[in-house]
Amino acid sequence: MSELKRVSMAGADVSVTAAELADLLLEYAKQLGRIGTTDTVTFPVALDGRVGEASILLGPASQIALTENLDRKLERVDIPGIDEATADVRNRLSALLGRTSSALVDDDERFDVEFLDFDGH
Repeated sequence: MSELKRVSMAGADVSVTAAELADLLLEYAKQLGRIGTTDTVTFPVALDGRVGEASILLGPASQIALTENLDRKLERVDIPGIDEATADVRNRLSALLGRTSSALVDDDERFDVEFLDFDGH
């Protein structure tokens, strides 16, 4: 079994899944947020010592946290479908980046933002 990470959204645990998949989910959410759209992703998880499935809505308002898996009994759970789910999210991310690469701004790049004046000033 590969390294596992715990996925949490808005302070609530979703579950534990492969670290690579969890990292891709976080990156996909970030890129969706940059262009102001959403997507739902369903992926396999280890939940209470058994295999399960989680669906999460990713996008501009996503509050995802990835943490180390501290539940060692979950490391013994074989999670089928990880490779397929990882490939699916990787393909979604690649398609998104290919479609929107000109709209994305590097994290280190500075840019000016012009705010609307709602007070009439």
